[in-house]
Amino acid sequence: MTKKIINRKREHLKIVHNQDINFKETSAGFENYAFIHNALPEIDIEDVNIQTTFLGYKLQSPMMICSMSGGEEESADLNKDLAIAANRSKIALALGSIRPALKSREAIKSYTVARENAPDIPVIANIGATQLIKDFNSSKLLKLLKDIRVDAISIHLNPLQEALQPEGEPHFKGVSRAIEILRETLPYPVIVKEVGFGFSTDVIRRLQKIGIQWIDIAGAGGTSWSRIEHFRTENKLSQAVAEQFFEWGIPTTESIVQAVQVKRMNIIASGGINDGLKFAKAIALGARLAGAAMPFLRMRNSNGIDGLVDFIKVYSDTLRISMFCTGCRNLNEFSGNPAVLSYRKN
Repeated sequence: MTKKIINRKREHLKIVHNQDINFKETSAGFENYAFIHNALPEIDIEDVNIQTTFLGYKLQSPMMICSMSGGEEESADLNKDLAIAANRSKIALALGSIRPALKSREAIKSYTVARENAPDIPVIANIGATQLIKDFNSSKLLKLLKDIRVDAISIHLNPLQEALQPEGEPHFKGVSRAIEILRETLPYPVIVKEVGFGFSTDVIRRLQKIGIQWIDIAGAGGTSWSRIEHFRTENKLSQAVAEQFFEWGIPTTESIVQAVQVKRMNIIASGGINDGLKFAKAIALGARLAGAAMPFLRMRNSNGIDGLVDFIKVYSDTLRISMFCTGCRNLNEFSGNPAVLSYRKN
């Protein structure tokens, strides 16, 4: 079982790097928003502070490298590079699913390498929601989280991916209660995330009712897991079914707007945030943090750690200049401020 899971993760990484797996007709929606230029900001750019705090750490930018990999040998090198770049840039790092390490302790090295190379930033573990209701051992999970030395755990919800995956487990009955129990029993903050199809207001409200305070909306418009699973299967019927869902999901900007309506919910935005201006818009719409996975993976693969650090700086500098040119000194003035963005439906 562990070998099958690891092979699946390896296939995912290979497809993401080599194939065109983006949404085509469904956009994340950032093109519908434009910053309202302030020609008289009455501040110096040195006055602009893009720092924030997250899980007890001071981040130099409200950015996260989102979950990608774990378990396979290649992931140790990948997670090491991501950790070094994230630590140098002082941004958050989320690891891929820790399921392989729950199945076999041999896989743990690909996760522990993150904290070893990123002592100064928040590191977040990740596990699938369906694993919480199938052969789940909370004491085993707790020990693993301590060994990896993470600061929080995220639970990913991926019903569509599970339904399309050849070896998927589309069993979500009882997941809400399982998440609630985990939140009540684990001594770690719990983040709930999607994988690229977005959250509706109804789901966000239900998560808040069971005590969840942080969500990663991971909206549609970036990587399409329907396309990834389409590439993975050789079964023609399964491919045809996956094709029906190539454009499924709630666009990222729409999901952020819906999430903002739920007061006191902390939002992490991802999904199609492949450049600095989209990153800045996600924060302006009300996200506390924003990030991506595929763009960082491809940048690391093509340009190494230094290239990744520069790539992160482009995002951060774009946010800083966007705040300067809208007259905002800090993230409290900028994030969720309707006066800095206009909606221009194309």
